[in-house]
Parts: sequence; structure tokens; C-alpha cells
Amino acid sequence: MDWLKNNHPAVITVAIYCLGFAIFLYASYSPFISYDAYWHLKMGQDLLSNGLSPRIDHYSFTFPNQPISSVPYIFQIILSLFVSMFGSPEGFQLLKMFSFSIFMLAVYFYYREIKAPWQIICITLPYIFIFLLFRFNHVRSEIFDNVLVIVALILYLKASKSFTHRNLAYIAVLQLFWVNYHAAILGYVIIFGLFLDKAIEIIARKDDAISWQRWASWGFVIFVIGFINPDFSHTFFAVLSFSNEWSITTELTPTNQSQPNSPLFYVFWLVSCYIAISLVLQRQYGLALVGCIFAFQSWQSINIITISGVVVTSLLALSLTRVNFVELFKTIKPMIRILVISLGTVVAVSGILQSVSRAMDVNERDNSQDLPTDIALYLKKKYPDGGNIFNRMRDGGYLLYHLSPEFKVYIDGRTNILYPIEFFKRFATLYSSENFASITDEIDRYNIEFAIYPLGMAWFPLTDNSHSMSAEYVSKEFILLSTRENNFPLSSRVLFFPMCWQEPNQQELAAEYVRANEILPNNSALLPLLKTLVELNNSANPVEVFSSIDSRAASSHYHKRLLGYAALELKSYEHAFEFFRSIEKNDMLDLLMLAYASLNIQDYSAAEGILRVSLSEAWAELIERNLGSDEQAIAVTLLETLKKHQPLSSEFENQLVQMKQGLLKSFPSLKLPLNEVIPKGRCKAIFSNVTASN
Repeated sequence: MDWLKNNHPAVITVAIYCLGFAIFLYASYSPFISYDAYWHLKMGQDLLSNGLSPRIDHYSFTFPNQPISSVPYIFQIILSLFVSMFGSPEGFQLLKMFSFSIFMLAVYFYYREIKAPWQIICITLPYIFIFLLFRFNHVRSEIFDNVLVIVALILYLKASKSFTHRNLAYIAVLQLFWVNYHAAILGYVIIFGLFLDKAIEIIARKDDAISWQRWASWGFVIFVIGFINPDFSHTFFAVLSFSNEWSITTELTPTNQSQPNSPLFYVFWLVSCYIAISLVLQRQYGLALVGCIFAFQSWQSINIITISGVVVTSLLALSLTRVNFVELFKTIKPMIRILVISLGTVVAVSGILQSVSRAMDVNERDNSQDLPTDIALYLKKKYPDGGNIFNRMRDGGYLLYHLSPEFKVYIDGRTNILYPIEFFKRFATLYSSENFASITDEIDRYNIEFAIYPLGMAWFPLTDNSHSMSAEYVSKEFILLSTRENNFPLSSRVLFFPMCWQEPNQQELAAEYVRANEILPNNSALLPLLKTLVELNNSANPVEVFSSIDSRAASSHYHKRLLGYAALELKSYEHAFEFFRSIEKNDMLDLLMLAYASLNIQDYSAAEGILRVSLSEAWAELIERNLGSDEQAIAVTLLETLKKHQPLSSEFENQLVQMKQGLLKSFPSLKLPLNEVIPKGRCKAIFSNVTASN
């Protein structure tokens, strides 16, 4: 006990470090693999195994053999070595653990350099953990940038104490590595602070010309080092020419938009202000400027938040140490001392609990369902000669990793280093469900044979007859459109328009069911839907089909909607109510059909409550859209029906009058209430000229 009492600062510090290792060891074993990691991995493997230049594109059909700038080839080699030695996902997990271990070693030397007492370490280190965990699953070149910024701060402090050739040479070597690694502008921001401090110091002390010569010559050397990279381009000029239009990407979204009303970030920016003031009072103007720049950039872009958090928290540790916090603590009154101890304990424990909570969140993340795994396997087996794929940007890296060189992608995560902003904006327009018609020109221009869409975005291109693509394959979350085969022309449309389930030819649907069992995976969203369609067609008493299916066991909301609309058509309203109610994320029509079923089972209070929700402003804000004209007409009809059985509230009466007036003004010939509530007006148009392939 005496030893523990005498050595408790070291014990507490070691405990914090050990806890950090445990937290990040746990977080590392997440099944999540960042989307950009795949194209980094592929480029590294091709460089090592096939000798392919990482400075030229080998994977897209839109920019084939075009130059790639600012290639993080060092990171790509490291990543490919880890995955080749340990496999996937183990290689990704071990690389995260390796990067964190190096980072913790750098942090240890940083704390030793600033002579931080254990109290400061306990307060600041957990918050470094929190910021590091913020993007910990993103296995990208930035995972080692976190290490480099700590090394840069250490070299800054050494050179600040002793502005010698040796210390400046260390900085030059660091920058030489950094400009050939990734985002060397981070180092230049930190080193600029050093040279600013030294310039102010030389002026204040009125040093001789030799001091200025050293300052200018080493400043020139370190700046020129920025050109010593394969592109002979300087990161400073690259940043100046960087287009603000890239903020439309998720990676560069402003933090206050991506994380609105986050208490952590508001506290972070307040702490940043304190650090700037504190460092200025300590005459550390360069470091104050560095802290302000990183804090500002963290506000500007969400992808900078980890590095900015690491830098600002490290500067907080320096600032608190420089004010001689421990000695100051001894001079204050006992009551205030207790208050400070309590506050410090709360801050430290809160940081630890938040870092543990974030590590648990990171560990549970799994994006395997967000990638077109089944479709990639299908394409590789079905078409060994390959082809051109129109794809979502986040899927590009995964597809090129698994399918190149036979298949080429339209776009992937190499934005700005290969794909220019104009091309990215064109892609965003083309991929939008509301602008799919333009893809016809793109199909002809690039000989596109395949297009992969998430199911939620596929309804518009599927029903657009201006192009030559048809549904060839449907997985759990994705659909493959192609110019090769038209396997599911009818059922794929029923998938998105379940109210039209009686429209397609039943014999052709049966043929599609046979084909689906042959080629689709067991978890395909289309299989249970086709099975139900065939059962409804073949059953002498179709209502029995509903009784045999548990609404909770239905595989997807597509299947539940089909069952719900079929039950409405067959007047099995209790079943319809259960099927629509079991949908986890109802859309506007789901609620209206749920109210329709409630009216038919004479549960008028339920119908009123459902209509109240579907017509509320809160619901419109939640789903980010208001009722369309068809939906308004249905809502008017349902309210008129409800009105026959019970008086409407004044709120409902006003909404009914307003919707009626608006609809009749826009559609004078419209007859309200509607004769048919189920929205089948587009069914014939959707299924016209749709034929199955031989």
C-alpha cells in the first residue's frame, strides 16, 4: 500500500494508457470496412504483384489510363501487405491496431516533451481517444496522419526551444516523408506556426542577421521539399486550387450540418477559444494560430474533425502544463481545491465513459449489407469477359477490387485525384432518381452494360423506358440492371408498385419464379414476393395465403406491402391492417392504406389517429416531403368516409376543405371522393410493353 501511495501518479497514468489500448483493441474488431479502403488495397496489390503504376487509372472506363495525382502509395503498400499477410478483415483490423499503437507511442513522447503531470494526462488523453474513435473505422491514409501531427508538434516544441540545424533537419525529413505520404499541408500548418513564433522572437530580441539567415534558409528548404514528390506539385498550391464545390460530398460536409446540435463539438470549439487565448497570453502566437486553424477547419469539414481534435486536445495539455497547473493548484484554498478535484474527476471520468461508449458503437458497426456482394459474385461467374458497370460511388472501390480487370467502374472514391468536380456533379445528376433519362446518352457513350442500384433508388430507372436496361438480378438490398438479360421484367415492377400485383401476366410471373429460384440468393427481396404472387394465383381461396404468413415473418417491407395491397383487394382488411402495421418505416401511402383498412374493420378511432399522423406537419418533416396530389385525393376520400361515422374535429374539417379546394383548382374534372382508394392509376402504363426474355 505504501508503494501504491508513493507511486500513484505513475499507476494512474499507466492505467489510462492500458484502458486506451483495451478500448481500441475492442474497437478494432469491427466488421466495418470503409468503402475507400478497397480501391487503396487494390492499387497497392497491383503495384506490388503486377507492377502497375499507381499514378495511372486501370479500373474505370470513364478515365482509363488517365493520370492520378497525389497518390498515397505508401499507405496503399502498407495496407496491401497487412491484408496479404493476415487476410480480410483481419488485415484491416490489425492495421488499425498497429496505427493506434504507433499513435499512442507518439502521444507518450509528446506528454514527456511537455512534461505533462499525471492530472493533465488523465484529463486530456480520454478526449484524444474520443476524437480518434470518431473516424476510426475509416481505414484510409489519414490513420497515420494522426501520428504525424503528434510528431510534428514534438519537433515544433524541440525547435522552439533550440532553433538548431539539427532540429530543423528533423522537421525537413518529416516533411519529405509527409509530402510523399498524404495531406502534407497539415505539417506545413504546424511548422508555419513555428516559423511565425521564431520571427516574432527574432524581432523582439533584435537578433543579428545570422538568425534571419537560418530562419529564411530553412524556411525555404522546408517549403521547397513540398515539391519533392512524384507529381512535383506542392500541397500548398493544391489546397489553394481545391474547389469549394467538393463540399457536396459526404466527406467534406460541414460539421455543423453533419452533426447538428452536438454538445461535444460545441464544447470542443469553446475549448479551442480558451486555448487560443491562453497560448497568446503565454506568447505562443504560432501555436495559438495553429489551434485556431485546425478548430476552424474542423467546423468547415467533418473529415478533419479527428485530426483537429487530436491537435487541439494536445495543445490543451500543453497550455495547462505551461500555466504550472499543479503548483497553482497547491496555492488555492482547500474548498476551491476540492471543487477543482471534483471537476477534474468528472471531466476525466466523463471522457473515459464517452470513449468506451464510442468504442462500443464502433465495434457494432457493420456495413457488409451496404455493399453489392451477391451481385459482384454473380457478375464474376456469369460474365467472365467482364463489362462496364454504372455504379454508386461508394460501391466503386468494392467492385473494382473484386471484379477488375475484366470489369470497369463508372466512378469510385478517387474524387479530385482522378475524377474532377465537373464529372462528379454529372454523376450525381445521372444517379438521381429524378434525372435518370440522361443515362441513355451515357450508355451509348461508354457502352455501359450493367447498372447497380440500391433497391430504394431503383424504381425510377426500372420503369423508365428511354433506355435499354432491364432487371437481371435482385439481391437483398440491390438490383442489377443490364443490357444482356431481362430476367424479371414483371416481378421487379411489382416490387416497387405492389398495388399493381394483379396487372402482370400470371404465366410469365410463374416463369420468373422458376428463374428466380435458379439464380437468386435465398435472401433476395424478390423471391418471397414472387412466391406470394404465385400462391395467390394458384390458390382456390387466396385469403388462406394471408393466414399462413405471419406479418412479422415477412422478409422485407416490399413483401409486406404486396401482402397488404393484396389483402385490401381481396377485402381481408384485418390481414391488410397487420401487414401495413408491421412495416418498420412506413411511407405516406402505407399510413393511408392503414387508415383505409381501419375504416373497413370499423375501428374509427384508429383510423382517425392514423390520419392525424399522416396529415401532420411533423410527419411531413420526418419523411421530408408533403402529400402528393394522388395522396391528397386519397386522404380526402378517407376523411369523407370517416365523417359519415363520426364528426370530424375542426382541424380535420379545415384540412379537408383546404385539400379539396387545392385539388379541384389544379384538377377541375376530378371527382371527390374517389371511387377507388387503392392507387392503381399508373399500373397499366407501368406494365405496358413489358415482356420477358426468352
